[in-house]
Amino acid sequence: MLFALLLLLSAACTNDNVEESPAPPPVQPASTGPADQTFATGRDLQARGLFAEAEQAYIRALDHEPDNPQYHYYLGVALHAQSQFDGAQSHFERALAHKPDYAGPHIALGKMLYDVHGDADRARQLLSRAVELAPAATEARYTLGLIHQREGQLTKAREIFAAIAAADSGHIPARAQLGLVHLQLGDYQLAEEELRSVCRLSPHDPAAFRNLGQALIRLGKPEEGQRQLTRAQVIDEQNTRLKPHQNAVRQYPNAPKAHSNLAAAYNRFGRLKLAFHHYMRSIRIDSTHGAGYQGLGNMYHRRGDATQAARYYFEALRWDSTLAESHNNLGLIFHEKQDLGQAIDQYQRAVQMAPEVGFYHSNVGNAHLDMNQLDQAKQAFERALELDAGLTNARILLGDIHARRGAHARAIELWESIPSDGSVGKSLRDKLAEARRRLAAQRH
Repeated sequence: MLFALLLLLSAACTNDNVEESPAPPPVQPASTGPADQTFATGRDLQARGLFAEAEQAYIRALDHEPDNPQYHYYLGVALHAQSQFDGAQSHFERALAHKPDYAGPHIALGKMLYDVHGDADRARQLLSRAVELAPAATEARYTLGLIHQREGQLTKAREIFAAIAAADSGHIPARAQLGLVHLQLGDYQLAEEELRSVCRLSPHDPAAFRNLGQALIRLGKPEEGQRQLTRAQVIDEQNTRLKPHQNAVRQYPNAPKAHSNLAAAYNRFGRLKLAFHHYMRSIRIDSTHGAGYQGLGNMYHRRGDATQAARYYFEALRWDSTLAESHNNLGLIFHEKQDLGQAIDQYQRAVQMAPEVGFYHSNVGNAHLDMNQLDQAKQAFERALELDAGLTNARILLGDIHARRGAHARAIELWESIPSDGSVGKSLRDKLAEARRRLAAQRH
């Protein structure tokens, strides 16, 4: 298995759990000199994934202080992120020339020499020196473990990963690699135990589920193993779809729409804590961002907290009265409380804002039907089905209206047009049987 040993401090070098760590805020300079200010600008650009722009900022900082080792180091990071490896190596080496006891460039250069050039010996030397300089530099020890693992020295790799995990049980990458090393060494039971823990702690890492699946298959549990492999594939697909939204948040950390769009994607995939975080972030950035309030309303609504949901929907509409979804969902809340007048008002506002959405019309029809306003209900259901012929509930209720008016043949025609895909229950079969009985009686 190959490991991309990328630079830790590069904002582009992220793992599958990138969403767990939102982009850091802009770096504030320790002083107000021109070099410090320019360097801080570069750090901010780097955190947003704007590496070419960060590179230029670091070059300008070096114009002021050409011997500053930190500026050389971060310029190397920005160049590495753009695959300009020769330039990156040059600036890492210049950082060390100016400050030989600087652990960061030792780690970055060691990673790059191994990952790009395959120079395991020099990479080990640099990383071992980094550990001597900074014993708490877990990243250096972790990377040494990865090199041992990739070079087939699995026992040494296991010792390193186990030591990191023992010192910090929350170091998920080390624990994930420890589980993988157990798997590679054939210790399938240990692999299963470790990887199950990793999957609980990092439920959006497809590699952990994939490796767990392999361990289970080797332990003679093929069905469960296949479920874990399928789960890994699903997470992979979700992460691919999330990536553009994550990149948008990284590049535009103060854009509320970027956060609310990412939150909506997280919510779709059931990653609710992350969804809540980014919806809240969107309205902290802009207290008038209606989509953020609407998203929070949706989350509370789904949890069954109608009071809190309504509060957020009203706040959303306070700032953006065109949000059809908020109107519709308020209608659902009023409808559930049997406040049918208010429900119809909100449903109709949703229809006004989004007249092409069929189920908004269907909801209008539901409320009119509950008020026994059959003409209005019929008109709404017919419009809903014109827009979306797959609205099964609208088709059933339109059939109910025809049946109540004695038009049993038309009701039967509507109900029989519903696909028999298992979603139609006993109640519809009973309706059909009763309509057929009444139609037969009419004909006799």
